[in-house]
Amino acid sequence: MRFKSLFSTAAITSLLGCAAEEVVVTTELVDGAFLLGDVTLTEKGEVTVLKRAQMKIYSNDRYMFAFMHEDTSKPDVGAGLTEWKDGALIESPIFNQDGALEGLHFSLDIEETEGGFLQSVEGLESNGHIYDMVETWDRQEGSASAFDGLWKLQGRASEEGGEIAEFSEIKIFGGGHFIFSQSFMVEGEMQQHFGFGEFWIDAEGVVTETGIASSLKDFAGTQHKLTIELIGENELNQRFLWDGKSITQSYIRQ
Repeated sequence: MRFKSLFSTAAITSLLGCAAEEVVVTTELVDGAFLLGDVTLTEKGEVTVLKRAQMKIYSNDRYMFAFMHEDTSKPDVGAGLTEWKDGALIESPIFNQDGALEGLHFSLDIEETEGGFLQSVEGLESNGHIYDMVETWDRQEGSASAFDGLWKLQGRASEEGGEIAEFSEIKIFGGGHFIFSQSFMVEGEMQQHFGFGEFWIDAEGVVTETGIASSLKDFAGTQHKLTIELIGENELNQRFLWDGKSITQSYIRQ
């Protein structure tokens, strides 16, 4: 089945693609974490295949994706709400790498495959070009956790001070994986970063995150231990050590 797209080119980075796999008939995609396989762009018969480190997570009627855009060399992030309606997935972004969004709704036709899912868009306008774009997504192994979902930072405290100016963060957990997008000021200039990876929880409840890819230098392959505490259903505290200092971050569920 060809995919139908009702969205503007402002949302092209959240589009997903097709794979040479057996298609599984499904009406709703099961929550989880997915890594991008490749992106195929076709313009006037000329085909370009791109590969990049990009993850997308669907979790508890929420989604988030992040990657380094090859044209801008800057983080490209989207996060928001999902709803299935008449067999289509409706994504309503509420955040991107620059902050809050509202009033956007995109209707996506998704087909699940043996190894993940596929999605495409025809007639994509970008930088003066018109492409047909397809992307492949591969499901990653991982289990659900009690704090799966989309979270927005509402407070941050660092031991012995040392606060970072105008620090903000959006984070999602799902399918044994995580994605974060953060921004902060350094010497009067706004810095934007993202990262994603996998996590597991030990018998004592300590969370270990292992980086897969990020805009932060040397993030891939590193491990960080966190103590995560749910407060009711809609608040979460995350504590960890950074440069030997204890940092506590509090989040509200989105």
